[in-house]
Parts: sequence; structure tokens; C-alpha cells
Amino acid sequence: MATSNVKIEDCEVCGENKAKYTCPKCEVRTCCLQCINIHKKELECDGIRDRTKFIPLKSFTDLDILSDYRLLEEVGRTVEQLKRDPFKKCTRRINLPVHLNKLRIAAIKRNITLQFMPQHFSKHKNNTTYLNWKSNELYWRIEWIFPQAECTKWITERALESIRLSSLLEEILYPMKSVKNKSDIEELNLRISLNEKLQFYQAAGLYGIKVLLKAEKVVKSNLKFYELDITLSLKENLENKIIIEFPIIYIILKDHSYMYEIIDTDDEDENISKYTTHNNILKKNNGTHNQMNTKEKNSTVNYFFNSDFSDSEEEKVNDDQKKECVSNFNIPNYDELIKMGQ
Repeated sequence: MATSNVKIEDCEVCGENKAKYTCPKCEVRTCCLQCINIHKKELECDGIRDRTKFIPLKSFTDLDILSDYRLLEEVGRTVEQLKRDPFKKCTRRINLPVHLNKLRIAAIKRNITLQFMPQHFSKHKNNTTYLNWKSNELYWRIEWIFPQAECTKWITERALESIRLSSLLEEILYPMKSVKNKSDIEELNLRISLNEKLQFYQAAGLYGIKVLLKAEKVVKSNLKFYELDITLSLKENLENKIIIEFPIIYIILKDHSYMYEIIDTDDEDENISKYTTHNNILKKNNGTHNQMNTKEKNSTVNYFFNSDFSDSEEEKVNDDQKKECVSNFNIPNYDELIKMGQ
């Protein structure tokens, strides 16, 4: 790869001809169109200059300043366009649509906190979770991720909530057994490739894997997971959980379980309650502190006689202090002294 200061004369791809062109992105020197296409395939380069690339101060020129200025102008222009677009300005209305509201209420009845993303997000658009209002049954969209199989993803469009989790896993671990339409060539090819990638999981079996649900709305949620029980149904596993759009389930081998932080719902609830109570205490303390400050600001202060008491109050306080001092000495009465002398 060529540097900005020293340019290579020969082509870096073929090495036979002299270089004529320089890639704006990776600065590779090439001689012809064929060498340009080869370098794009090998280095996965698109040939577009990176406008946010770091440039040292020594090699910073007026053209770089002009490029940065134009980039900031483009960013400001796109922000103004998004603000004027009514569909992209408001991400979500206050009231949910009827079907989403019914879906959320049905999840609440099952002790599941279901939350939705803005309507322009791809996760919301791809969500196929469905409520059959006649039978009052939920059909969940599930995204299965297999980290030990090159992070292979498989999506179940609509899984009935009453189905046991182990039966759902068997359909995915052995995809060729659950083929419904063998005439569909595309689906058949996808299942064949999935079957090849899940060979380690098939060798481990159901008892050699762990099923983890990605935790949502918790501290460091990207690194925390809930362990699910494959003997229970999908509905029972999702109880007391927070789901954003649809559940994302990770299937891992038991030998790799040390790489994941598995938490319990009870422990997480205790941490959340401690966190909220701590915040409430801080808010109350801040509120009382602010009230004291406002009282001090509103009250007038006499800087010539800066005392918190008036004259009459000071006299009462002095008398009380004198009485306390006298009582502390324990001086006996006159009659008691006469008796003691006799």
C-alpha cells in the first residue's frame, strides 16, 4: 500500500506496468481497469474516499479544511430535511395502533412486558408477532442465533406460545425432518445449508446445549442473558421478562457457557429496585436542598445585626441556658445545708 508522502511507481497488483491511478480510499497504485477490479475484490474496497479518516496535522491542507466544511454542511442539511419530514420527525405517536395495543395488553395478561420500537425501525417492520383474538393465542416471531456455528441466524415467523421449547428446538436442529414443501427449492437449499452448519449442535443434542434469552432494559444488557428451560412452554419461559418487539434466543454449547453472563429475574428486579430507591432518595434530598435554598433566597437578611433571633428571643434563650447551667451544678437547698451541719 502506498503512503501519502512516497508514491510507488509500479502497479501494486500486477507489478509489470507503471502505476497510473491511486485508489481514493486505500491509496493502492494500479495501472489499468482490470487491476482496479482485482484490488477491489481482494481488499473488499469500494473506492470511495473516507471523509472522516484521520489526517495528521503536518499533512493537513486547505483542501482538507474545505472537505470538512462541506461534510458539516451536508450533515446539517440532512438534519433539516429530516426535521421537515412529518413521517420521520415523529418516531411514535402517543397512542399505539389498535392491533399493537391489543398485542401489548395480551402480553401484560401473561406477565410479559412487550415494548415496541419506532415504526421506521427495521426490527419493528420485520416483526410478525400475531394475536389470534378468537382463540386468544399469541404467535411469536423468534430469532434464533447460534454463536458456535458462525453466528448463524434462523427465524421462526410465528411460533405458538403453548408449544414446548424443546419441540421448537428439534425442528431447527434437524431442519430436514421438518420440511413441509419439498418442491420449494429455495427453502430446501436454506435448510440444507443450515443442517451443515449445525453439525456440532446436532452432535451435542438437547442436553448438551443451553438456551439463553437476551436481556432487555437492564444494565449492560448486551452482555446479560436469561437461561430458559426447554421442558417448559414458550409462554412460561417468557414470563416476567421484558421483550422488545420479539424474543432473541441464543443457542450455545454448554462448554462455552462461561463466556456469557447469565442472570436471574429475581436478582435483576432487586438491583432495579435498589437503583430506583437510591434515585428517589437523591431526588428527595435535592428537592429539600432546593427548598432550603429558595427559603434562604427569599428571606431578608439584616447585615448590620446578622442574627437568627430577635432581642426577646435571645433573652429567653439566655435565661434557659442559665437555668440549665444552675441545674447542672446540683447545689443543695438552705434547709438541707442546716440539716447536714447538725
